[in-house]
Amino acid sequence: MPPKITIKKDYILVEPSEVDYWEIWVSIGAELNSPDFPEKNDIWIFHDGPVKLTYVDLYRLKDFIKENYPENANRNKTAIVVESGLQSAMAETFGQIAAEDLPFEVGVFTDFKLAEEWVKEH
Repeated sequence: MPPKITIKKDYILVEPSEVDYWEIWVSIGAELNSPDFPEKNDIWIFHDGPVKLTYVDLYRLKDFIKENYPENANRNKTAIVVESGLQSAMAETFGQIAAEDLPFEVGVFTDFKLAEEWVKEH
């Protein structure tokens, strides 16, 4: 099942169907190609299920974003909403990896409303 990407008034909502490297890679590619991406922060929601990611995959995803990131982007936040402890650990690790050289902040949340408030702040 393809990822669900919804353009909201204040952000882009991304809902991959699985916590899987290729599913996330496809979702990132689709989002990066959205005309709204350079201007809108995003929220990623990962639903409970098996985590099919490795530590190395997190670096590969960061590199993919860096290589394809639009030069004119004004966005500054990505929120990741997770349900499980392993998802949270992977998301926190990705946030640390992204902080090395991606031009936006990554926040990890277990509550959608808090994530939504955070991405709307400028």
